[in-house]
Parts: sequence; C-alpha cells; structure tokens
Amino acid sequence: MKIAPIFDCGSSLFPQIDDELIKKVMSSKTEMDARVFDMPTSAVLLKGKRANYFKIITSLEYSDCNEAIKRIVPKINLKQINSLIDEVEQASDLQKLFLKKILKLRKENILDYALMKLTRNNL
Repeated sequence: MKIAPIFDCGSSLFPQIDDELIKKVMSSKTEMDARVFDMPTSAVLLKGKRANYFKIITSLEYSDCNEAIKRIVPKINLKQINSLIDEVEQASDLQKLFLKKILKLRKENILDYALMKLTRNNL
C-alpha cells in the first residue's frame, strides 16, 4: 500500500470531533447516516452549491467519476485501511473505532452502491 500523492487536510474524517461527540454520533443511526450521506460537502461548487459526495458519485452523471469508481473501488481493502488506522498512536481506541466505522459505511453506502449501479446499468 502507498500513501496517495495528494494533500488533504482530513476534514472529511472530522479531525476536530471529540470523544463525547463520537459517542453521541456512534450511538445514533441518524447521526451516522448524516456523516455518511450529508457531511461533509465538497469544496467543489456545482450550480453554485457545495457538492454532496453521495449525490455526485451515485448519480452516474460524470463518466470520469464512473471510470474511477470501476477502477478503484475493487482495490479498496478495508482490512489494510483498518491496520493503518490501528498504527496511529496519537488516536484513541474510540477515535480508531469511529474512523473504521465511518470509512466502512461510506465504502458500502457510497462507493459499493455506485459500483453496483454501474454494473447493473452496464455503464
């Protein structure tokens, strides 16, 4: 596994969230769903609004995005990602659990869902 050659401040992984809010979010399906489907939005503007990742990726409107989904999603290995998270000494066990959960849910509900739609629609 290699680190991606891009910079990201990590805001999509909620770096400022504290343990109290993590507990609240993880105990509520509504709160978790909000962080999977609604938060955060992209810095990219579409039609004057910040783009929603779920809507963009699962819309299948963007052929370059569709090709990236087909190429990249099958290569995502959550076990390797979880191992990487486990190696972060600065993160608490609760933070690690939250990161693993949010990444798993985003993969399943956004990326895997988009790939399934692409396959079903023969795109």
